[in-house]
Amino acid sequence: MAKVTVDGNVVEVPNDANALEACRAAGVDVPHFCYHPRFTIVGQCRMCMVEIDGMPKVQASCTVPIRDGMVIRATSEKALAARNATMEFLLINHPLDCPICDQAGECQLQDNAVAGGLPVSRTSEPRRLTPGYDRTEIGPHVIADMTRCIHCTRCIRFCSEIAGTGELSLIERGGHAIVWTHEGRILDNEWSACTADVCPVGALTTKEFRFRKRVWWLDKTSSICPGCEIGCNVSLEHRDQVVHRFLPRVNPEVNDFWLCDHGRFLAESLNGRDFLKPLVPNGTLPSAPGGAGRRETNWGEALGLVHEKLKAAQAGSIVALGSANLSTEENWLLAELFGKTVGSPNVEFEADQGPLRRIPNRKAVGADGGFVKGTVAAPNAKGAEAAGVRKADGASALGKILAGSLVPDVLYVSDAAFSARTADPAFAAKLRKAKFLVVHARVENPLTDVADVVLPVSGMTGKDGSFVNVQGRVQRFDAAFVPPPIVRTDLEVLLHLGRLFGSFETRWTAAHVFGKLAAAVPAYQGLTWEEPAVTGLPPSSSPAAAYDVLRPPRTSVDDTDKLPALAGKA
Repeated sequence: MAKVTVDGNVVEVPNDANALEACRAAGVDVPHFCYHPRFTIVGQCRMCMVEIDGMPKVQASCTVPIRDGMVIRATSEKALAARNATMEFLLINHPLDCPICDQAGECQLQDNAVAGGLPVSRTSEPRRLTPGYDRTEIGPHVIADMTRCIHCTRCIRFCSEIAGTGELSLIERGGHAIVWTHEGRILDNEWSACTADVCPVGALTTKEFRFRKRVWWLDKTSSICPGCEIGCNVSLEHRDQVVHRFLPRVNPEVNDFWLCDHGRFLAESLNGRDFLKPLVPNGTLPSAPGGAGRRETNWGEALGLVHEKLKAAQAGSIVALGSANLSTEENWLLAELFGKTVGSPNVEFEADQGPLRRIPNRKAVGADGGFVKGTVAAPNAKGAEAAGVRKADGASALGKILAGSLVPDVLYVSDAAFSARTADPAFAAKLRKAKFLVVHARVENPLTDVADVVLPVSGMTGKDGSFVNVQGRVQRFDAAFVPPPIVRTDLEVLLHLGRLFGSFETRWTAAHVFGKLAAAVPAYQGLTWEEPAVTGLPPSSSPAAAYDVLRPPRTSVDDTDKLPALAGKA
């Protein structure tokens, strides 16, 4: 560690830090554009100029390695003048279109121009235009507008250094240079939208979010990507109970600064809602296909009917299906209710195997090749197993139902979309052979069409909970907004059903259930909901004390000044 003085304050920083990182560690805001903690240093924006004792000229602080005893003057008159001059040059050609730019509100150029006190320009010459290189799709998700580019090259370095695909480069020279794709190529890697995240201006934006909502209206909630078992940390951004986008939340142990395109664009899938009230049979069982034999009712009647059927059935003929999409707390309640209270030996779940998903992470070395990898197409398969829900196979109850060798008295499905197979009417028809079929559901599918009872539940936007990722890392997610009346969370449904059996209390929250789970499951010992212990990466075979430690939601993954000091260092 080295001691560095920044504007009179002494801080200790790692020996391999640079002067810009030392300023951040001291809490001094030094604006920058080309610097990013995960990219090579190029020092080309010239925005992070500071004075350093012993050096005759102002220096680009990101390019200066620190040394013990270094004295940095980040807010001196000379340093501020140099930064203001750089800003003025950047604004010579930058269009003054903030009111119609989709980056407005999270644009570093806009922020730094306002902070620098540059309300007008001293130039009157026409600004540079880039006909043919503006408002153009350069990939399936990214739109480029080179009139706004400030040549920071972050997007280029992301593609070459992080993604390893190298689709982008500078073409032409000097004031005519623009960032574009190599001839004959498009920007189509697994993480292409991250180029829009790291762009400090509006030169690269994502097609899916473009002009959907002004960013200052968005509420932000800490959450976990539901796309696969990697468990990328995301900021779930929403307004008026509508999810508009995911942005990556920084967690160096999992997804670092990044988010794959597959997970990112699942955000709006959380908005679907087909059921607002419980549905129960309107006559004889089983219900007519398509819901023709069902009617809406209240929760008391719906859960009372389920309770009655469970009490009348033989325990060995009751099958409860958990889900790798549900939180660990919900799966644990399901296992406790059906496995211990009801006495069913058939509490299990099925998780789809999807294509290999990868997220770049510099800590994932060796066999993983710099990536955290996952193949399960659901976020919480490990959590479901840890909660005591058995993974289904050909010899399990689900396998027997599908083979036709078991017709359960009650089949209780806690997630209507527990597998991609639920979208297949033939698969739903095999489950429909159960004498009584209960389904938790948010949106309609073939399984809900044939269920006797449909219980309307909130998606992950309306509940708190935790997932266990592929590394065995326990990570919390928070409720974004209250679900609509009279929809309940899966946790609440199980608590109310358990109350009818005298097993659970309806006042329990996810935090209460987590505490009970932690007391019952050896792998969770020492974990608490509020202040979980933080350790290194746990063994992949079991959860361990390694929660998401960077929980505050972020306006932008690129807003590196708001990261913890020296986030780029090990």
